[in-house]
Amino acid sequence: MGVYDYHRPDEKPRELGYVPLCPGAPEVTRENPCKAYVTVRADFTADGALIPLSITWEDGRVYPIDRVLDVQRMASRKTGGAGIRYLCRVLGQSVELYYEENGHWFVCRREEEI
Repeated sequence: MGVYDYHRPDEKPRELGYVPLCPGAPEVTRENPCKAYVTVRADFTADGALIPLSITWEDGRVYPIDRVLDVQRMASRKTGGAGIRYLCRVLGQSVELYYEENGHWFVCRREEEI
């Protein structure tokens, strides 16, 4: 099994707890329903910093990022992922947005969405 083989949902067995998210993206399981992979529109600054501008949720709703409050390398204890955490202000609320080294963005779902 290669490094990127887990991205192929057609080769993943249809076992209990498997929920396909979208083609080419890591899967969400019942053991980890808090992790939501999202589409992010972002820009690079002149000095090479990556700045997220908006988040597109699974159902297509787009949320503009009002402000990036903090950027640091960190692991998400709730979802189990790691990468660069962008603490953002979206519609007046703080949102932890993570950029993984494999190029995927994810956020932690709220408890009522699970």
